[in-house]
Amino acid sequence: MSSYNGLKRTLDRYVSENYEEVRAYANYFLTRYVNSKKLVCSMLNADTCINNAYLHVLTIPDAKTDENSVKSYLLNTIKYQIIWNTSLSHKQDDINSQYPDLIDEPEDDEVLEKIRFENEFNFKMWCIQKYRDEITNPVEKQIAKVYFDLKKQTAEAMADYFNVSRTSAHYMIRDLKHKIKKIQYSYEHL
Repeated sequence: MSSYNGLKRTLDRYVSENYEEVRAYANYFLTRYVNSKKLVCSMLNADTCINNAYLHVLTIPDAKTDENSVKSYLLNTIKYQIIWNTSLSHKQDDINSQYPDLIDEPEDDEVLEKIRFENEFNFKMWCIQKYRDEITNPVEKQIAKVYFDLKKQTAEAMADYFNVSRTSAHYMIRDLKHKIKKIQYSYEHL
């Protein structure tokens, strides 16, 4: 337990004395991340990444408590919070970016209906983008590219493009839609 207290004390001291430097480091990696992914924007912010990194560093078993080690733990964890799509910061970003605050007292049902429709549309587009970002198989990438970018969205059009049977094309489209629905259901029930 004393190792934990020593780590926390050193971490607290380092963060409070060097917060601007730590924040600049996090902002640098956030900028690099957004540019490398060619994103218009990202909901990730430096403070969230620093907070999640801080909490993670406190859970490191048998961690060294000298300032250089603690600094290394913190800065590396911040970098991984930004780079890894499976990090806690990214998970929070994915959830928060999907559920914008609604107007407190909407004046009419038509506005509510439009907002609901737009939220559903944006959520479905996000699910498609998330699916495309997670594809590792080159064949699946090509199928997604043809389906979404080239708009070959029928079994006949897909079959003609890939020179395969319509049945095979139908199963390719069905598999693609099934994987997107799986992502959608996993986030709808959080």
